[in-house]
Amino acid sequence: MHADVERFSFDPAKRFLRVIEQQGRVMLAADSNEQAAILVAFLRDLAVDVIGDFGTPAGPSNNKPGPGFQVTLDDGRIRIGQGRFWVDGLLCVNDTDLLPYEDQPDYPAAPKLPTGKVVVYLDLWERHVSSAQDPSIRDVALGGPDTCTRSRLVWQVKTAEVRAPGGSAGLTGKGAVDLWRKMWRDQIDGQSRGRMAVEVERATGPADPCQVPAGAGYYGNENQLYRVEVHRGSGVLGANGEELPATFKWSRDNGSVVYPLSRIEGTVAVLQDPPVDCTKQLTTGTLVEVVDDLTTLLGRPGVLARVVEVDDDGDDVVIHLSKGPAEAILPQRHPLLRRWDHPAVEGGPAGAAAGGGGGGAGPPADPDDDGALKLVEEADPPLALEDGIVVRFEAGGHRYRTGDYWTFPARAAIGDVIWPRDDNGDALAVGPHGIEHHLAPLAVVDAVEGMVTGAVVDCRVGFPRLATLFA
Repeated sequence: MHADVERFSFDPAKRFLRVIEQQGRVMLAADSNEQAAILVAFLRDLAVDVIGDFGTPAGPSNNKPGPGFQVTLDDGRIRIGQGRFWVDGLLCVNDTDLLPYEDQPDYPAAPKLPTGKVVVYLDLWERHVSSAQDPSIRDVALGGPDTCTRSRLVWQVKTAEVRAPGGSAGLTGKGAVDLWRKMWRDQIDGQSRGRMAVEVERATGPADPCQVPAGAGYYGNENQLYRVEVHRGSGVLGANGEELPATFKWSRDNGSVVYPLSRIEGTVAVLQDPPVDCTKQLTTGTLVEVVDDLTTLLGRPGVLARVVEVDDDGDDVVIHLSKGPAEAILPQRHPLLRRWDHPAVEGGPAGAAAGGGGGGAGPPADPDDDGALKLVEEADPPLALEDGIVVRFEAGGHRYRTGDYWTFPARAAIGDVIWPRDDNGDALAVGPHGIEHHLAPLAVVDAVEGMVTGAVVDCRVGFPRLATLFA
């Protein structure tokens, strides 16, 4: 969630039932957000207890799945049935009957089917949507100010090549579900996505009144919600076939500062509206990422670039960037610039950046040629961000995924960050706070050169409607 909030306070382990507002007390955005999160978690748990980890409502006969997300064929091409499907307590709805696989609304440029035995599965994940992506969220009566944002459940029907031990002859839907739970699910998305810890430098430094002493803790003047996000994930190959290192970027505002664009071509971007907040003015050297609906829905990193020049003399505010996308982005894809905060490195490669560190903290992360920072596991000393904050990625050869993120509040009042710790007070390494993907199998097919051959093995699980049990 790239929302402009003070923190995300919901913790399912605490088992809070509700948030209680008190008279005469301050009400924070985090309180309202936690109340919503408590309710969503309760409803999801209830749905899983009743339905199971995945399933679709049964048809009229109540003994087999209904049409929801049923995979059928049309001249060897996949079509998706209209209806509902539940995954991990989350409801997704397909409103289009016999929806072509290639025309999914939330999966543009869906890749063709691999050759071999293929499992067709459903992938659900939560997307943050602001008025930059959906202008209808903002009320024009306010004359421009932003209000709340939204969370939207994205569903995508995907495919993956799989193996069926002992051969696939006579494979049934139940057998396919068993294989999904035993091995296919882990083959698709079962690898560890990394673990990170956050802390502040505590070593004793020289008592120089003209400098912030080394190890002074968090010495920023503002309360911030920091975000560390994977930019380039694992498994990306370079020009010579070598695997490129994973990279990350960070923001002191949860990556919430964005600039919607009316158009962008090459390195020239035109803002829809000039920033009204002086703290959010784009200046030379600012690091921004070119993002649009396509990169977000496909889980791809955007282009990271530095602002080279800001031209606001005419009617439009024109931003000149050090790099730009390979092709023009249509306005229908809602292009925007998202601000990140690691500063530029003098004399480094174009668009390179490194953490600020300072004040005796550990060395900043090394810049990479994609404009982000090299993700190094168990760096010694830990990688510095700014104002005494350091992060450590746990060793283990993890496979990082683009878009995965960690958030943590930094508070000037205590000179520290808020992060889980063990009994000794040491920062714990934890997995990403998001993005969580929820998967469920739909069918198994045989494919050759993107076309399905043979019959479809339906592996959807149906659950009876309660009203029909008492009819």
